[in-house]
Amino acid sequence: MWELTGQLLPETVGLMVTPAAIVACLLLLGSSRPFRNVAMLAAPFLVIYGAISVAALAVGQTADLGGDDPSTRRGWLSLVVGLVFLAVGLWSWLRPPRPRGAHSSTAGATPDAVAEPGWVSRLRDPSLRLVLGAGVVLAVVNPNVAILASGLGIVVTADATLGVQAGGVVLLLAASLVDFVVPTLVFVLAGEPGRRWLRSATRWLLGHNRAIGVGVLLVFGLLFVGRGLVQIVG
Repeated sequence: MWELTGQLLPETVGLMVTPAAIVACLLLLGSSRPFRNVAMLAAPFLVIYGAISVAALAVGQTADLGGDDPSTRRGWLSLVVGLVFLAVGLWSWLRPPRPRGAHSSTAGATPDAVAEPGWVSRLRDPSLRLVLGAGVVLAVVNPNVAILASGLGIVVTADATLGVQAGGVVLLLAASLVDFVVPTLVFVLAGEPGRRWLRSATRWLLGHNRAIGVGVLLVFGLLFVGRGLVQIVG
């Protein structure tokens, strides 16, 4: 299990770093029903990723995985995921930024006010239906899907028992929920100082969301490409 955990380290870290999910969670913690809203935002992640993981385990148990060295298959999967991340990251970096909204030019705005996308404003005190819909969209339209696929590729090709493989799946699913669990714990345990820090973190993330997204894509793209090449060549 420890060997599999080490192999899954890049995937687990990648699943923990999801800027859009973190921002959505922080916004919902400031709503009138923070715990219900955060739980309903996280639920689609767990359901969708859990279903994908169970399907992958089932296929891995029934499919013939003989032939190529498993490390070669993992290398090609890692390489493809990394190239996709690099392509999306470069496209996001090079495309012209969207015009800033009215928030930044409204008279009397505070110096740290930032332009908000429409979905940000709607998540400040949303309905349950909107939260669930946002959770589904964020879970599906998300680099985490590719990262999860890479991690599951490692799990199902591992020379390990079904119990160890199931442990790897649990590790991946737990990592995908860190974006919701950690801010909520800070919200609960840190009191008003912690909540002020969360509000400051939300403003900072909104102000730098484009740079953070591009940085995450490029860093993990290079990491996955490098690991894939090493596994293929080695």
